[in-house]
Amino acid sequence: MPILHSQIAAQAKTPDGKVIQVPPATALQLRGPILQVSLTIEQNAGKGLVAQGKTVPAPKSGLALIDTGASNTCVDEQTAKDLGLPVIDVANMQSASHEKHSCNVYPVQIITPIVTLNAPRAMGAALASQGLLVLIGRDVLQNCNLFYNGPAGQFTLSL
Repeated sequence: MPILHSQIAAQAKTPDGKVIQVPPATALQLRGPILQVSLTIEQNAGKGLVAQGKTVPAPKSGLALIDTGASNTCVDEQTAKDLGLPVIDVANMQSASHEKHSCNVYPVQIITPIVTLNAPRAMGAALASQGLLVLIGRDVLQNCNLFYNGPAGQFTLSL
């Protein structure tokens, strides 16, 4: 069983401009459970591209946020377009801050140093403005164990 364990670190500036370390518990509360990932096309969809004589897009690296409030995994829409990921469907998305609207659906694979996660129906969303490449939603998390240790500023994700 692959296990990814992480403690969140962060820095802040004091009013006089001095850079200080933020305690891990505060960093986790402010940033959430984030991790460095690479985003690429889902393996079966990639095989389909190769069978058609097309090139599989190179992975793109960035931050992912584990989001238990998201029913579906989302990927940054512009990154999905830049990677040339195939749109396999259009679905409706609704959030606490946005009315229902249509968005593209992409087959993706999310690669961490320890765990690889498949999201065959990730929804495109504008995430780059939040510094994110991916929101890992409950569609992926339903296959995982997630332990959030707020006081220690740590989280553990396993398959």
